[in-house]
Amino acid sequence: MNKNIFLLAKNGNKDAIELVINTVKPFIFKQCGKMKLRGYDFDDLCQISYESVIKNIPKINEDYLDTAPSFLMKCIHNTLKYEARRALSKPDSASIEAEDKDGIKYSEKLVSEDDTEKIFFRNYNSSIVKEAYGSLNLEEKTILSFFITDPYGGLKRYSELYDADYRKSRYLKDKTLKKMKTYLESSNEDDFDL
Repeated sequence: MNKNIFLLAKNGNKDAIELVINTVKPFIFKQCGKMKLRGYDFDDLCQISYESVIKNIPKINEDYLDTAPSFLMKCIHNTLKYEARRALSKPDSASIEAEDKDGIKYSEKLVSEDDTEKIFFRNYNSSIVKEAYGSLNLEEKTILSFFITDPYGGLKRYSELYDADYRKSRYLKDKTLKKMKTYLESSNEDDFDL
């Protein structure tokens, strides 16, 4: 594009401004087509981009008229990013107590597939297992970790890494599992005694 057109647009010539806008219009359409913002449609984003071009034309440096289209494209890009940040900073105004188009509250539509009793016992049982694991000493925790991560080769790796006899490692693993089982059984009996 001719440098004189940018110079005329900078000085306020309406026809030149329109030519400059038409020059960057494909870029505007491409950028606005990529964006999906809540509360904005394609035309809104294009309008914001046009305003950005019009506001930034007077800021074009006369020494760098060759790079004016790039400057305007960067301005458009920054303006759209700013608008996206503004839109995303506002939370949705929807509430669980709001009504849909049929007048039914959203809270009445919520149906849970979860069984609260199962969730409670699953969480309760996992906390008991954590307590049982916490009652072990460091050596027992280590061998149990090796066994749990690799039930078919973990003990061999443990015995090689810690230079321990494989039979003793197996015995320690069995003893640790028995200790865990005893702890779990005793805690279950204690919990259900009323």
